[in-house]
Amino acid sequence: MKYYKLKISLNNYEDRLNRTILFKHDNDLDELAFTILSIFNTLAYHLYKFEDDSKKYECEIGLREAEEMCYPDKGIDTWLVTLDQLDIKNNKFMMTYDFGENYEFVIEVIEQIELKEIYRIPRVIDGVGYGIVEDGKFILEDYLDGKPLEYPLLFIKKGRHTMLDFNSFDLEECNKKLKREISKIRNAYFPYY
Repeated sequence: MKYYKLKISLNNYEDRLNRTILFKHDNDLDELAFTILSIFNTLAYHLYKFEDDSKKYECEIGLREAEEMCYPDKGIDTWLVTLDQLDIKNNKFMMTYDFGENYEFVIEVIEQIELKEIYRIPRVIDGVGYGIVEDGKFILEDYLDGKPLEYPLLFIKKGRHTMLDFNSFDLEECNKKLKREISKIRNAYFPYY
């Protein structure tokens, strides 16, 4: 089975926040988006789009919204495009998530590989950093830029309030939750998918 080895990084913070994954060559861009949203711990309630060297690809919800608003510059539906079909000249393309916060992910195609094993879902093989903070990009950027935070970010883990550690990354946990998270994200964007 043919896979792409991809390194996905938050733009301008490539060394501090990234994941390397194996992604099946014939999966569509929606599946890649759901994977990225899962492995970077998003809540997945904003639109996303991809751009390669010549085209823009948008999620179906974004395309419907563009049509309703009569935007002339619509992209191609992400559901109709696989990685094999992208125009990637420099081995990199972009995904933007949450057009207000404007999280930009740089996706680098490291190599194409053949594996005997068949992974039904993408596989994370390396990573650095926790992920992004929904509706709080400035907090994440301050932390990544080395500025002190005015207050800690807390979340509930196993029934307890826990302080968010932006440096944490657990490869085993990331892969363990991937199947469940991708499915939840897919159902959120496309309940009929």
